[in-house]
Amino acid sequence: MAKLEQAELYSLTIKKALAKEITQKVAAEKLGISDRQVRRLIVKYKEIGEKAFYHQNGGRLSHNKKIPAELADEIADDYIAEYGDYGFQHFYEEHGYEYGISQQSMVNIFKTHDIISPYAQHKTVKLYYEKMENATKEGTITEPEKKLYKLRKEEEVEKHFRRSVLHYAFGEEVQMDASINIWFGDIESALHLSVDRATKNFLAGYFDYEETTNGYLNLLIIQSINYGFPKRIKTDKRNSFSINNAKSSKSSLNVTQFGRICEDLEIQLTSNSNPLFKPNIERANGTFQRRLIAELRHEGITNIDDANKYLNEVFIPKMNKRFAYEVNPNKNVMRPNTYTQEELNFIISIRYERKVDNASSIKFLNIYYLPIDLETGEVMSFKSGTKCTVVVTYDKKLYGIINGETYFLYKLEIQTNGNKASKNGFKPSPNNPWRRYRI
Repeated sequence: MAKLEQAELYSLTIKKALAKEITQKVAAEKLGISDRQVRRLIVKYKEIGEKAFYHQNGGRLSHNKKIPAELADEIADDYIAEYGDYGFQHFYEEHGYEYGISQQSMVNIFKTHDIISPYAQHKTVKLYYEKMENATKEGTITEPEKKLYKLRKEEEVEKHFRRSVLHYAFGEEVQMDASINIWFGDIESALHLSVDRATKNFLAGYFDYEETTNGYLNLLIIQSINYGFPKRIKTDKRNSFSINNAKSSKSSLNVTQFGRICEDLEIQLTSNSNPLFKPNIERANGTFQRRLIAELRHEGITNIDDANKYLNEVFIPKMNKRFAYEVNPNKNVMRPNTYTQEELNFIISIRYERKVDNASSIKFLNIYYLPIDLETGEVMSFKSGTKCTVVVTYDKKLYGIINGETYFLYKLEIQTNGNKASKNGFKPSPNNPWRRYRI
């Protein structure tokens, strides 16, 4: 009996058994099979229909029969052109079976055409890369092969993304820390460093002779100019970030100079002394110690200015190219910097509380200053005891905030012309601003 006739007989008999025109036992006797096989055919027929009665290898070429070269090329080109992101089994189930060959025959075709699965093992991927690189150099690689090669390289990068890359967006969390070492020359210095958790990009670095608030302010302004403002910054619990008796003007939380700046920039600052709280920056410190010290020595760099220049212009860009992931525009919460440089310098500043004395001046670091109106240039006078916030900007300019208004602080020169103190105290010279602008 021909296979087609046999399939039609099976179909007709099973359908009669389903319609209860005959019993399953009669169907088994008619087909020459067991009752159990009849039940299996009924279940299969309900699942896939008429295909249940045809052999799964029906119409396929024999394994022992050579597949024509034209057909093999067609299958390979079809996969590269439309299904390059499919696994081999997935491709076969969706489309490959239509060529009338087995899955193993299809896989053999792909092997002879240097096509690898997106789920290939690392060893296979490495050999594939070598073949494609050689073919590229020799000029024997075809356009479809170039397309697939590019796709496989992109998939390999995606495959090795860490979980944090998938769970975090660029700018969602930045970690900061400082590492003390003999980085250059023969004295210890502190490398302040910030890294983005999601992409592993090193955002900024700064050398100072000690771990200082100024070092972290330099990190903040460098990364603000180059990247913008992150959503959150994680640090340890050193005094630059956490002091028990420092209160925030905007909340009941303790805050430092750095913390106040983060509040002004709408950045959430969190601190914890556990190294596991910021693992990325801890690992980065070890990587920089192994690589940067050697490179600075090799370059003959022994002073801090040259070290900072090499760090940000050469070393960090090279490390980002080697280890960091590209920023996904769809997963970027870094807020762009819309401030002018002058505005940013004013925000990233150190501030101190002082009081105006009875001569309407402010004493800061044993030097007296007069508040000057920024628009008119006039010396301003205030009642003794009025509170003044002295602002030391990032570029070292001095301003005073009094009653919510900002003024430039004019430095009073110390008189050395022989004036002596009278019974009532020091007598100002005729051209002293205290006389000239007295109200």
